[in-house]
Amino acid sequence: MMRRGLLVVTALICLATPAWALGSPTLLSGDGGQFETATVVGVVKDSTGAVVPGAKVTLTNTQTGVTAERISDANGNYEFFNVRIGAYLIAAEKAGFSVALVDNVQVTVGARQRVDLSMAVGQLSETVEVSARAVLLQTDSSDRSQIITAEQTRALPLNGREYSALTLLSPGARQSSIGASREASFNINGLRSTFNNFLIDGVDNNAYGTSNQGFSNQVMQPPPDAVGEIKVVTNNMSAEYGRSAGATVNVAYASGTNTFRGSAWEFARRTDFNATGAFRPANGIKPAFDRDQYGGVLGGPIVKSKAFFFADFEMLKQTRGANVFTTLPTAAQRQGILAVDVRHPLTGEVYPAGTAIPMSAFARKVLSDLPAPTTGGTANNFMLLANQTNDTPKAGGKVDFQISPRLSAFGRVGWRDVAIFDTPSIPLPSGGGGNANTYVTNRQFSGGVTWQPGGTSLLEVRLGWSNTEGGKDPAALGTAGALEAYGISGLPTDPRVAGGLPSQLINGYSDLGRQATNPQWQYPTVLNPKVNYSWLSGRHSLKTGYEFQNIKTQVQDVNPLYGRDQYAGQFTRPTGAAANTLYNLGDFYFGLRSTYALSNILVADLVQNMHFLYLQDDWRVNDRLTLNAGLRYEYATPWVEEHNVLSNFNPATKTMVLAKDGSLKDRSTIDPDRNNFGPRVGMAYTLSPRTVIRGGYGVSYVHFHRAGGGNVLPINGPQVINAVVVQTATQADFRTTQQGYPANLTDSSRFNPLAANVTYMPSDYRSSRVQSWFASVQRELWQGALLDVAYVGNRAEGLLLFANYNQAAPNNAAGTFTLQQRRPIQEFADITYAFNGGKSAYRSFQAKFNWRLNAGVSVLSSLTLSQSKDNGAGSLENANGNFPAPQDINNLDADYGLSAYHQPFNSTTSFVLDLPFGRDRKYLSNANTFVNALLGGWQIAGINTVIPGEQVTLTYTPTAAMQVSGIQQDFRGGNNYRPNVSGEVLVGTGDITNWLSRTTVTVPTDLSQPFGNAPRNSVRGPLTWTVDLVASKRFQMPWRNGSVEFRGESFNLLNRVNYRAPNGNRSSVAYGTITSTYDPRIVQFGLKLSF
Repeated sequence: MMRRGLLVVTALICLATPAWALGSPTLLSGDGGQFETATVVGVVKDSTGAVVPGAKVTLTNTQTGVTAERISDANGNYEFFNVRIGAYLIAAEKAGFSVALVDNVQVTVGARQRVDLSMAVGQLSETVEVSARAVLLQTDSSDRSQIITAEQTRALPLNGREYSALTLLSPGARQSSIGASREASFNINGLRSTFNNFLIDGVDNNAYGTSNQGFSNQVMQPPPDAVGEIKVVTNNMSAEYGRSAGATVNVAYASGTNTFRGSAWEFARRTDFNATGAFRPANGIKPAFDRDQYGGVLGGPIVKSKAFFFADFEMLKQTRGANVFTTLPTAAQRQGILAVDVRHPLTGEVYPAGTAIPMSAFARKVLSDLPAPTTGGTANNFMLLANQTNDTPKAGGKVDFQISPRLSAFGRVGWRDVAIFDTPSIPLPSGGGGNANTYVTNRQFSGGVTWQPGGTSLLEVRLGWSNTEGGKDPAALGTAGALEAYGISGLPTDPRVAGGLPSQLINGYSDLGRQATNPQWQYPTVLNPKVNYSWLSGRHSLKTGYEFQNIKTQVQDVNPLYGRDQYAGQFTRPTGAAANTLYNLGDFYFGLRSTYALSNILVADLVQNMHFLYLQDDWRVNDRLTLNAGLRYEYATPWVEEHNVLSNFNPATKTMVLAKDGSLKDRSTIDPDRNNFGPRVGMAYTLSPRTVIRGGYGVSYVHFHRAGGGNVLPINGPQVINAVVVQTATQADFRTTQQGYPANLTDSSRFNPLAANVTYMPSDYRSSRVQSWFASVQRELWQGALLDVAYVGNRAEGLLLFANYNQAAPNNAAGTFTLQQRRPIQEFADITYAFNGGKSAYRSFQAKFNWRLNAGVSVLSSLTLSQSKDNGAGSLENANGNFPAPQDINNLDADYGLSAYHQPFNSTTSFVLDLPFGRDRKYLSNANTFVNALLGGWQIAGINTVIPGEQVTLTYTPTAAMQVSGIQQDFRGGNNYRPNVSGEVLVGTGDITNWLSRTTVTVPTDLSQPFGNAPRNSVRGPLTWTVDLVASKRFQMPWRNGSVEFRGESFNLLNRVNYRAPNGNRSSVAYGTITSTYDPRIVQFGLKLSF
C-alpha cells in the first residue's frame, strides 16, 4: 500500500514537471511563496486597459540593490519567484511607452503579491512614477493568514520580548491555559497547541521534546529585533505546509543590507515598579521580580550587493520570588509528642496523647534537619520567600550570498542556553523538592541554495538541523547518598540519579526529600532537508516538492528513580480510632511505610522518520478569479527504539510483545500508517476592485503528540520495572524505612504484571486527521483599511487520548470487592491505553479590521465568536480538571462537550501610533532642535485583550472502594471522575471564596455509581481584560540614522485583577474558591541605541 501511494504522488509530480527537470531531486513549493520568501505577480497594461506583452519588468530591492528582470508574456503577465521581504521598486519599459515605475512596494513573507503596472504612450526617457499603497486585499491566494510586520514586532508591548505572543492578534487564536508556562503555546481554531507548526526561513523550528523540558514549542525564538516578518497561517494553508493541522508560523529572520545597521538595548524591571496584586503577602513583603534583558543586533554588507550578514545576541537575567507555604511538624511533634494515642505496632503498647514516642534514627535525623516553623498552628506553618532565577543567553547569525543573478545562498545558526533554578520550598537536606535545576541547550543550523535555471522556473534546496538537550535535576543530586547520609540501602549509586533524601510522603504534611519525578530529560535532534521546484505554464504557477524529517530523541522519563516512601497511618492508629493525619506522622516515626516504590533507569533512543510530498497549482483563471489547488502526501513512521528496547501489550494473547529486528512492525509493534493524503483547494474571486470573496478546504494530519511518558513504549515492562510494594501489618517480608529497599527490586526478572502499570498502543494506531474550511469576504473600506469577515470551522478525528484499558467495573453498593477482582483482565493490573479515541469540532464567526497608513498609524483588531467541542484535552496542556482521559472508557460519548479551548468570544485590538509632532511629522515639521527634542519622536503602541474566564471541569476524588482504576496521573490515563449536578453551579455573587455552589454539586455516595453527570467544562472563571501599553520617545543622534529610544512599558496597565479559575474539585476543602490571578501591573523600562 505504501508503494502504491508513493507511486501515485510521484506520477503526479512527473506529469507536471518539465522533462529536463526530472534529473533534479524531488521538489517543493507552496501557495504564494517559497519558504520564507514571496512571489510578486502582476499584469502590464496600457492606458486603455489593453495588455502589453514583451515589456521588460525590473524588480529592485532598494536596501540591497539586488535586481531581477522578467518579460511580460502574451497576456501581459509577469511573475517573480523567490522575492525576499523588504521594500522594492518595480519598473516596466518598452519602446513606444514611457517607463512605468512603482516604488515603495512592501513585500511580505509568503505572500503572492500583486502589483499591476500601467504604461502610457511616450518616450523611454520619460518616467511615470507612482508610490505603491498598502496592499491588504488577498486577490491571488486562498489561505487564511495574518502578517505581523517588523514595525509591529518592534513597537508593540511584548511581555518577555516573545515575538510569538503576537500570533494571539490573529482571529481564532487563544492563549493556552497550561499549568506550566510554555513559550509559544496557543490554540488555533479550537485545536491543541501541539498542532502548530513553527518555521524559521522555511526550515523546521519545532521542539520535539516528549515532555515540558525546554518550556517552549520552538527550538529558537530570536529577539524581536532579529525578526524580519511573521506570517501566521490559520486555515487552508497550501500544500507546501503540513506536518500538523493548527497554525503555521513562518518567521523570516532578518538579513543584512548594503548599509551597516544595528541596535543595542536594555529592558529592565524592578520589584518596586510593579503592583503587589490582589493577594497581598501575609508578611507584607512584596516578592522580588527583577528582570534584565540586554543585547544587540548588527547587520551589513560583506561585499556590497553580493554578500550580507546579520547577527543577534540577547541575555536574560531574572529573579522572581514567591511566598511559599508548607506544612511541617511542629516543635512538639519533632520531639515525638502527638495529641492522639498512638499504638506501637510490634508490641501493642499504647502511648497516651502528649507522651514522647520513641522514633527511629532515620526519622530523628530527618526531623532535626528541618527548619523551624515560622508561624504557629499545624497547617501552612512554614513560609519561605522562594526565588526562581533564570539566566538565558541566546545568539544567532545569518549570511546571504547573491552569487549571480540566478544563484543565491544563505546560512543561519542559532544557540540558546537556559539555566533555571527553583528554590526548594523546604531547604536541604530534609527538603529539596520541586523542579530545582532546569537546563536547556538549543542549537540550530539551516542553510539553502536557490537557483533560477530560467526566467520561469526556480529550484530551492534547504537543510535544517536542530538539537535540544533539556532536563531537570533535583537540588540534592550529587550530594551524600541515602546509604551514606541515612543508612538506607538498596537505592542506586548511579551519579545521574543518586544524592539526598528519597521522597518521603507523609499524608497531611508537605512532601519531604527529593521530588520523585526527577531527574528526567529529553534530547531531541532533528534533521530536515527539503527541496522545492516552481515553474510557470501559461496562467498556472506550479510548485512541487519533497521534505524529510529524521527525529532522534533520547528520553529518560522513568520515576521514581531514587525511591518513594509513603506513610498513611494505618499501623499506629489504635483499633477503633478515627483517622487523623497525626497517625501518618506516627508511622513515619517508626519507619512504617504503607507503600514504597522504585523504578529502574532506562534511557530510550527513539527514532521517527517523516516523509512529505506535495504538488501545488495556483491558476489565475482570469483577472477576477484565482484557484489554488494542491495535493499533499504524508507518511510518518511509528517510533522505534534504536536497540529494540520496546514492548507493547497484546490484548489478544494477554502478554507483553517485545520489539525485535525485522520489519517496521516488528521493531515498533505498530502497523505503519501509509494512507495520509491531504487535498487542499481554495479560491479568491475579485467581485470589485475593493471586494474579494475567498474560501477553501483542506485536510491535514498530526503525527507528533507531546504526552510525557504516556505513549512512549520503551517505558514499559519488562524492561522498566515500576515496583510499588503495598505493605500490610501481617506480611512476613515487611520492611521498615531504615531497612531500605530489597536487592534487585527493579530487575526485569521480577516483572509482575499484577504490580505494574504497563502501556498499550493498538497496532492499528493512526495519525490524527483534521478537516478545515472557511469562507470569507474582504472589503477595502478606504485606502489602507481592510475589513475581513469569515466563517471558519474544522473537524478532527483520531486524536490521542489516554485511558485505563483494564478499567475495573464499579463496585457493589457494599464495596466488598477489591479493585483487582473487578478488572476485566485478571492477569494484569492497570494498563495505560494510548489510542485514537479523540474527536473535536469547531465553528466560528471571525472578523478582522486592519488599517495601515504610511503616516505612522496601524491598527489590527480581531473578533472571534466561536464554539469548540471535544471529548478530551491535549496531554500536558490540560488544566482546571480537563484531562486527556475520559471519566469512563466504556462511555466516551459522555465526555463529548465544550472543550478546554472553548471561547465564546475573543477580542484583541493592537495599534501603533506615531504622534504627528516634530520633524518628519505632520505638525511642527520645521521645529527647532529644542522643540523637536521635546515634542518630536513620540510613539504610543498598545494591545487590548478581552477574553472569557478559564474553563473548568468539575471533578471529585473517589474513595478507594469507589475507584475503578489505580492510575493517578492523567497523562497515563487516570480517570476524570466528575460529580453530580442538580442545578445552577455558579453562585453568581462574584465572591471568590464562594464561586461555585456546594448544594447543587455533590459527590456520588453510591459505591456502584462512581460516574457523575457533570458535563465537561460546564463552568468558567471571571472575565479577563488586559491593556498593555508602551510609550516611547526617540531622540535623533548626530551620526547617520542614529537615534536613542527610551521606552516605558506597562503590562496590565489598569492593574485590573484578572482572576484565574476556581477550584473545581468537589472533594477539596478549597472547592469553589479562587486563589490565584494573572499578573498585576508590571512596569518595564527600555533604552535602545540604533544606528
